[in-house]
Amino acid sequence: MRIAVTGASGHIGAAVCRELLRRGYEVVALIHHNDSAVLDLRVTIVKGSILNQNSLDEFMGQCDAVIHSAALISLGYGFNQRVYDINVSGTKYVLDKAKQYGVKKVVHFSSIDAFDPFPGNLPLDESRSFVTDQSIFYDQTKREAHQLALDAASEGLPVVIVCPTAVLGPPDYTPSKLGKAIMDIYKGNIPAVVRGGFDFSDVRDVASGAVLALEKGMAGETYILGGAYYTLKQFADNILEIKGVGKRLIELPMFLADLGLPFVKGYAFLANRPPLYDRTYLNILQDGSRNISSRKAQQNLGYQCRDLMTTLTDTIKWFREMDKL
Repeated sequence: MRIAVTGASGHIGAAVCRELLRRGYEVVALIHHNDSAVLDLRVTIVKGSILNQNSLDEFMGQCDAVIHSAALISLGYGFNQRVYDINVSGTKYVLDKAKQYGVKKVVHFSSIDAFDPFPGNLPLDESRSFVTDQSIFYDQTKREAHQLALDAASEGLPVVIVCPTAVLGPPDYTPSKLGKAIMDIYKGNIPAVVRGGFDFSDVRDVASGAVLALEKGMAGETYILGGAYYTLKQFADNILEIKGVGKRLIELPMFLADLGLPFVKGYAFLANRPPLYDRTYLNILQDGSRNISSRKAQQNLGYQCRDLMTTLTDTIKWFREMDKL
């Protein structure tokens, strides 16, 4: 089978391409700009965009199935046309072309962020309701795209949806936001962490889960691909343990992080670099669920996710080999 992969130059897309090749599939990769993440792979590269009909015709017309991982992340509350175009309109175009060309299967990458994190004391699984219009705009676009995929499935298109949690791990060419955080902590550029955390999943396991969804997933079904919840303190301590130093970062309570916001922004302005955190980031930390369940994917697909220490060890090793550390 020939599998089309959108967002193939991204963190998840590049891992998906590698997992498909490992399992013996042929891969056609849609690349918008930078192809460094797949340059060393035996894939057919199509330069283009999910927003361009001609690109999608060339890309999807030659494939049996599609894994749609292309997306744009922007952590703000206001409307962002570019984020909407890529995450929502782009998904619609991909689904429409899949129907036009009669592809055998579509795996759509949604996100855990499409689901309402509240109530936080109950397990968050695939039955959870979607986020509201008061959530971060990115989350709203993932909700809208998720619904488009469900609608397409109800109309007969064989669409399966996967929802990863906070993804990290090698390869990470760009690098990702979490990849940058790993490097900053390792280099000693971050003096403290804020109380809170995430459910972390390894990008290699998420890629494997997507291919399992391609092979075993039921049309119209959603599968959460998560790992386990760790605090930022645990995340940072593991990185420093791998580095082999005794130093550990201080964990700041949320109210101190709030008080520090003006100073963080001021320092970032003077240093001409992005701030270590902002109000949206603090909200995400506060809202992060400790009870995300991947049981459905584990039972129905055979999905598994390795522990955080293993992922961080492999990531740091990869960054060293790539001369990024």
